[in-house]
Amino acid sequence: MYGNKKIAMKCPVCGTSELVSTDLESNLASFRCPQCGGNWIRGAEYWKWLEVHGPNLPERSDRDSGLSLAEPGKHIDCPECRFRMVKYLVGHGFNFTLDQCNGCKGIWLDRNEWQALKERNLHDDVNAMFTSFWQAEAQRALRHKRLEEIYLGRFGADDYAEITRIRAWLQAHPKRLELLAYLTDKDPFAV
Repeated sequence: MYGNKKIAMKCPVCGTSELVSTDLESNLASFRCPQCGGNWIRGAEYWKWLEVHGPNLPERSDRDSGLSLAEPGKHIDCPECRFRMVKYLVGHGFNFTLDQCNGCKGIWLDRNEWQALKERNLHDDVNAMFTSFWQAEAQRALRHKRLEEIYLGRFGADDYAEITRIRAWLQAHPKRLELLAYLTDKDPFAV
């Protein structure tokens, strides 16, 4: 609102739909796009909700309803202050990002992202997802997943499972260095 004139916010993804005020949760106001199903949460609103939400819930890894997520992948502009929003990896097994405005600190959630986070009790960790610590861990997990896909492609599923088992056994063995020397020697019986 500027002066007495109310400014309508347009969806940063669709670009034409006007965002409609709604409640994402009890005590958490948001603006929803009726076309794409995305939600805009003002940064201050999220922090106020965290204060009344109670203690941080422990993450659940046993939940996955298979919600259809809409990750457009393109960079978007803040519906309030028009700054280019920054994409942050969610990590923890999720392959989508959250968009945050560095200007007003608002958060854009694409369709079903809030519900997916809530299923795993990560909806009260959104503020932590924007930290360098969280992002470093999410990047590490993403690199691990990509390398694992490369190894699976090179070795095949059965051989990769076997080499992974052998590697774990070798890492835990008290004579690991001697075993490695034996394995890497061209001819361990040559004198």
